[in-house]
Amino acid sequence: MPTTRLFYGWWVVLACLLIQAVGAGCTMYLFSLFAGEVERSFEVSRATVMIAATGHGFATGLLAPKLGALLDRHSIRSVVIGSALIMGSAFVLMSVTPNVWGFVGGYALLIPIGSAVLTMLFSPLLLSRWFVRNRGLAIGIAALGTQFGGLVIPPLVALLIEATDWRIAMRVVGIGSLLLIAILARWVLLDRPSDRGLAPDGEEPASADQARDREAARKAAGADSAMAQVLRTRNFWIAAFGMSTLIATYSVLLSNLALFATDIGSPREQAALLISLFAIVGMVSSPIAGRLCDLMDIRWIFAGILAVSIVALGVFASADSYRGLAVATVIVAFSGGAISPFYGAMIARLFDLDLYGRVLGTMSLFVFTAGAAAPFASGWIFDVMGSYRMLFIGLMGVMLVPLVCIPLIRPRATGER
Repeated sequence: MPTTRLFYGWWVVLACLLIQAVGAGCTMYLFSLFAGEVERSFEVSRATVMIAATGHGFATGLLAPKLGALLDRHSIRSVVIGSALIMGSAFVLMSVTPNVWGFVGGYALLIPIGSAVLTMLFSPLLLSRWFVRNRGLAIGIAALGTQFGGLVIPPLVALLIEATDWRIAMRVVGIGSLLLIAILARWVLLDRPSDRGLAPDGEEPASADQARDREAARKAAGADSAMAQVLRTRNFWIAAFGMSTLIATYSVLLSNLALFATDIGSPREQAALLISLFAIVGMVSSPIAGRLCDLMDIRWIFAGILAVSIVALGVFASADSYRGLAVATVIVAFSGGAISPFYGAMIARLFDLDLYGRVLGTMSLFVFTAGAAAPFASGWIFDVMGSYRMLFIGLMGVMLVPLVCIPLIRPRATGER
C-alpha cells in the first residue's frame, strides 16, 4: 500500500551528512590550521610538519581494505562509534605532546582510523544498501557534510585558538567530535532497510527478500575469489590511478591551504576563510555531482573532475595574491565537492554491490598510499624553492594520464545490482 511517510533512508542520509561533517571538519579541514600552530610552537620546518599528513595518507591507504571488510562483516553503527572514540582520543593525546613528534605520531597513526571510516568508507556503503534508484543523489547529499564541516568548523576553531591556544582547541575538537558522532550513530544509523521492515528506496519489502537471496548466492561463490577477479580488471586500475592523482592534489591543497595565505602575509582568520570558501563551493557541487552520477555516464563525470582539477592547479601555480588564491580555491572546490559522491557512485557503477566495502577499501589502499607522499613533497619543495609552483605543474602532468585513459573504462550493464 502506498504511503506518504518519509522514507527512513532519508533520515539515515541526514545522519551520514552530520557525521561526515564532524569527521571531515575535524581532520582534513583542520590540518593546515593546526600544522601552522605546531610549526611555530616547536620551531620546526614545513617538511617536518608535513610528515604528519604524509603518514596520515599512508596509514589511511593501508587501513582502508581492513576497515572496508570490517564494515561489510559487522555493524556499521558499532564501527562508526569505535572510530570516533579512537579519533577523539587522538586529538586529546596530541594536545599534550611535548614535541612535534607527538603531533606527527597522533595524526599519522590514530587519526586515520577515524578519518577513513567517517569521511570515506561508511557513508557510501551504508547508503548503497538503503538506495538503488537514488543512490547517487543520496550519497551526494550526505557528502555535503564534508563541505559543511569545512565551512563551519575551521573558523570556529581558529577563533578558539585565538582566544586560548591550539592545545585547548585540540581537546575541544577531540571530546566534541566523539560525543556528536556517538549520539548520531546510536540513535539514527541502521545497517539495512530490513532492520525496519523496509526495502531500498522504500519499495515493497518483498524485493528485499529477493535481494537477500542474491546476496547469499554471491557470497557462496566466495568474496575472496571475486575480489581477485576485480583486481584483474582494467576498470579497477584506471579508476585507482585517476583517484590517486585527485587525492594527491587535494591532500596537497587542503594540508597547505591556510599556509598558502599566511605565507603571503594574510592573518590566520583570513587564511581560515579560504578553507570555508572551499567548503561553500563544494556544498553546491556535491549534490549536483551526485545526481549527475545517477543520470549520466560515470566516465563523463570522471573526466570533468580531472579536467577542472588540472585548470585549478594551473591557477594556483600562477597565484601571487590572496585574490588569486581565492579564485583557485573556488575552481578546485568545484571538483573537490564532487569527489566524494563520485567515488561512492563510481564503485557502485563499476563493481558488484556485494563487494562494495572490499572494493572501496582495496582501491583506497592504492589511492591513499600513492597520494600520501604529496604533502611531504609539498613541504620539502617549499623549504627548498620557497614556492609550490613546480609541484603544481608536476601534478597537472600526471593527471593528464588517467584523463586520456577514461574511454577504456567499461561500466556494468544498466540494471545490474
